[in-house]
Amino acid sequence: MLLDINSLFYSWIRGGIFLLLIYHFVFYLKHKEDIYKYYSIYLFGIFIFLIKDVFEGEFMTCVYEYLVFSIQFISFSFYIHFTRKLLNTEEDYPKWNKAAKKVSILLLIIALLLAVVQAFYGFETQKKVLLYGAPVLTIALVGGLAFVEIIKTKVGLYSLLGSIIALLGANITALKIIKDESFLINLNVHHMFYFFVGILIQTIIYAFLIADVLKKKEIEKSRAELNLHKKSAQLYELKMTAFKNRMNPHFLFNSLNSINNFVLQNKKEETSAYISKFSSLIRKVLQTTEKVYISLEEELQIAELYINIELARLRNSFNYEIIVDKDIKTSSIKVVPLYLQPFVENAIWHGLTLQEGNKKLLIKVKEENNYIITEVIDNGVGYKESLNKNKSQGIQRKSFGIDTVKNRLDLIYSPPKVNLLISDMENKGTKVTIVFPSEKF
Repeated sequence: MLLDINSLFYSWIRGGIFLLLIYHFVFYLKHKEDIYKYYSIYLFGIFIFLIKDVFEGEFMTCVYEYLVFSIQFISFSFYIHFTRKLLNTEEDYPKWNKAAKKVSILLLIIALLLAVVQAFYGFETQKKVLLYGAPVLTIALVGGLAFVEIIKTKVGLYSLLGSIIALLGANITALKIIKDESFLINLNVHHMFYFFVGILIQTIIYAFLIADVLKKKEIEKSRAELNLHKKSAQLYELKMTAFKNRMNPHFLFNSLNSINNFVLQNKKEETSAYISKFSSLIRKVLQTTEKVYISLEEELQIAELYINIELARLRNSFNYEIIVDKDIKTSSIKVVPLYLQPFVENAIWHGLTLQEGNKKLLIKVKEENNYIITEVIDNGVGYKESLNKNKSQGIQRKSFGIDTVKNRLDLIYSPPKVNLLISDMENKGTKVTIVFPSEKF
């Protein structure tokens, strides 16, 4: 039975390989993942090699003399690509991954060379080339797969085991084709028996490995979807909170009251200018409602509009300056909308309005080591004194959400890479430092 290459034993293995080939190819069409594509190509090459003895006739014999060894090398080339994906070498073992790519190309070159050798020198010469080349390549391939870091993992260890078994069977079969049936192992079986058995065991091992990898991917996908759902819920909650508090009610009330006073005093120019600035600010704020990012340029424009409205209302009682490093292209830097607003508002209302004499607000923006550093500095009463004064007067006034802005920054730049520091200046005043990654459009 085992001497007849067309017996039921060999036919079952061929059928099994063909079904696996179809199964993984359909998976590739459905999921478009390279791991299925490479394994399908590998199995296709193996299947073509396994059915070579099914065909009879001089023509098919001639065709297979050209293809018999080349097909194996092409198959092993794609097998290396499959192993790379299975072991995730591109991320976990970059040096090994680079070497494996080169080996896969080498195998394709050898496959081509064997076909050329067959064309010019015949099948016997091709067998002699393999006699010396196959063992060397096998040792190199197994040595590469036995990379210490890889075999520490379950997938790596079983992948190595499957490779050794398949290569061992392939080499025994190749040597028996090249030498004779009694060479090395003298069992009462066809010389292809060893290749069939090696491939059978390997495919069984890989069936479990691929199932295990798929299970882990599904678990990771479920976790990622859960995290995404949580993040989406948090973003929605923060967006709604930010939207509800986008304009401080006190600010809106006071602004409308200021417009009313300008009208009563018959200050037409002041009224017109104030309404123009106020409407521009409201429009810009509403435009940011659905945006995750705006440009730093837009953010600074909104901050300056807000400052000018407060200046008009407070009768130009303070000066301000916005300094941006000349190397920063504000139009291409992405920032979270209105991240400056609460700190500018606090600087004016909890710092400068409580201070006598010369008052100044300074906004500085710079970029260092791919991070945007924003400083909001005032020479008001200072952070601690402001808290004490407000507390003693029973004031719990809060801008539209320092906590909300901090949470939004942490969520957008997850894992958190945001630093927020509020401190008193040496002389007098408060300094707020906001640091977050620099991202460009």
